[in-house]
Amino acid sequence: MGLGCARHILLLCSLLVVLPWRMAAAAELLPLRATYSSIGGAFAPLWLAQDKGLFTKYGLAVELKYILSATGTQALFSGSVDIVNPATEIIEAGLGGQRVAFIIGILNRAVLSVYGKPELRQLSDLRGKVMGVTLPGSTTDLTAKILFQQTGMTPGKDVQVTHLQGMPDIVTALTQGRIDAGVVSAPTTLKLRQAGFKELVDVAARNVPMIHAGLATTRDFIKKNPDKVRRYVQAYIEGSKIARTDPETAKQIIGNYTKTENREDLNETYNTYVKVWEIAPYVSSAGMQTLLNFSVNPAGKTAKPEQFIDNSFVAELEKSGFIEKLYKP
Repeated sequence: MGLGCARHILLLCSLLVVLPWRMAAAAELLPLRATYSSIGGAFAPLWLAQDKGLFTKYGLAVELKYILSATGTQALFSGSVDIVNPATEIIEAGLGGQRVAFIIGILNRAVLSVYGKPELRQLSDLRGKVMGVTLPGSTTDLTAKILFQQTGMTPGKDVQVTHLQGMPDIVTALTQGRIDAGVVSAPTTLKLRQAGFKELVDVAARNVPMIHAGLATTRDFIKKNPDKVRRYVQAYIEGSKIARTDPETAKQIIGNYTKTENREDLNETYNTYVKVWEIAPYVSSAGMQTLLNFSVNPAGKTAKPEQFIDNSFVAELEKSGFIEKLYKP
């Protein structure tokens, strides 16, 4: 047997050993379908978990899709996705009898600002004027309701609320004078400052408890697939650790998903969210209570936040030392 032939046989033998192992490893990955509902920097931990291979690290093959929150919630109930990033519609569904639970609190307070025309000084100056928010049931819509309640103003009576498709539409409406103020998030905050508009309320600084962004699923999925949920939470927490401790990597992922290379935009976005990403992302009971308080369903007045929260996975990982080990140098 020649030397070349021997080498070919050795190579073939190695492939016969390695390929089945790799195929088995791939086969062992547990499939999971998940969504996020906004192209915003708040989701950097989730994007990092996907793009840095953290889901794979924890044994998951995750199909992560951008889907509007209401569509994602419908998909959850139809069984075509497993974990979603919903808005208030999932609480309404829960109050209507669906068995749902938030498992991760991405943002447990409203991380938004109200920007308005330069002649306005404070929120109460909006009496008789028009406030722009995004879609009904969105976090901007709910935030406006909370702020008006705190200021003693009634939407539709003291101030008009206009629903717009997204942040770019709020910017356009402000610039054209069709609205007098709008509820916005970073980096739209930067764009409005640069355009000469004035911040009337830094909502994040008021620490308004609210599930601004979270991840949820059904109680049935948790019962049938606790291991998948645990692994998903693990990957998210490690993604959050990277986002909180590695600014350049976080900004790069935000830029990739939001399709921007503008350093000012990236800095504005990162500096806004790094202050509010949780080390242990428990879902806030106070934030959930806010959603229940503003529910259109009368059952929200008597419902308990715990009906819609499952913090057991985060608690288990914290108790095990998993989170502490991630942050050790």
